[in-house]
Amino acid sequence: MPVLRGFRGLRYEDSEKIGDLVCPPYDIISRAEQEELHQRHPHNAIRLELAKDRGPEGYGKVAAELDQWVRDGVLRADPTDCLYVYRQDFEYEGQPRRVVGIIGALELEEFGEGAGVLPHERTMEGPKADRLALLGALRLNVSPIYGIYRGSGALSDFFGTLEHRPTAARSQDDQGILHRMWTISAPAEVELLASVVAPGPLVIADGHHRYETALAFHRSHPDGAPGSDSIMCFCVDADSEDLVVLPYNRAVKVQGDVDVAECIQRSGAAPIKADAVATLADSKADHPFVFVTQKDDFLVEVADGEVVQAVGERARAWRDLDVVALHEAALPKLFPGGVEELTFSKDPDEIRRLVADQGWDLGVLLKALEASQIVDVARSGERMPQKASYFWPKATTGLVFRSLR
Repeated sequence: MPVLRGFRGLRYEDSEKIGDLVCPPYDIISRAEQEELHQRHPHNAIRLELAKDRGPEGYGKVAAELDQWVRDGVLRADPTDCLYVYRQDFEYEGQPRRVVGIIGALELEEFGEGAGVLPHERTMEGPKADRLALLGALRLNVSPIYGIYRGSGALSDFFGTLEHRPTAARSQDDQGILHRMWTISAPAEVELLASVVAPGPLVIADGHHRYETALAFHRSHPDGAPGSDSIMCFCVDADSEDLVVLPYNRAVKVQGDVDVAECIQRSGAAPIKADAVATLADSKADHPFVFVTQKDDFLVEVADGEVVQAVGERARAWRDLDVVALHEAALPKLFPGGVEELTFSKDPDEIRRLVADQGWDLGVLLKALEASQIVDVARSGERMPQKASYFWPKATTGLVFRSLR
């Protein structure tokens, strides 16, 4: 079962300027955004989350800067253990939405049968090495991972009462998203919040690399290190909150000297003459994709039977995913020589730019997922391919930090 505990959060003393101090999570920050955030404020969380000077030596300097912030009173620890309720209000497709959940210290568990914490996608070694170096130097959870659970809306009434309490932090970001956070320290309320998450399982929606990094750090300190048995996590009820899961589109480099458009046409796919995004949305195929080439866009449709033929009788929840059909059936059939490299973006225009201007052979646009699909895949014991889902909005970095010292 997932165990969520309170912790003494390390927070900015000047909450009035929190909008200038927070930043997005590290893995969605462009170089231009990184530079702008460094310039925005000398204490912006970007200086911890994605410092300019990275690597073991650079992170030593980051740790020294963090220590200076604490000495100067820029950051102060809460006097008692707390859970933190974090709410996002935003618009999506013209409709008001909200996501509200609990930030706490989630006890680490090894993945496996019967675990209370489950992954849903595969990870890459590079980001884990970077995050491990950062964690080892700072001894700090800089940003929360993001977990979803099925709670049947049990906390909706409690969350509603917070509208009448003062916030610990409040800001509106450049996208118009309103971020608010409340500290919860009353023992009865802390117990209530933790008890709703406890039945589990809790599925990692965002933060697989950070979770696996935290596990590696904990294993490497067998005699114990303060707080290393837990990780800061934002826990959200998938049954009651307006979760938006965007597709992670792909740009692909194919092995060998291949005429990509010709390979696609040989499969029977015809160029799209209408709007590509609308064509994708209107397709009734089991697994439709838009393949973007320098010449044309193509609607590529894959049937369930082709996926079963490729992967066998594996878990139905996993087989039903478009991203599985793409990587296990569509790409191997079209390009038997294999894929050399992949990159990812939620923005279709960015994928088109990579194909048109940056030498990528192929772009692939996918349909969005439902949050329930992600929970079902995790419960089945399978994992999605890397970068299979993009939860939006992201949990912002800097509202609260968690010290491991």
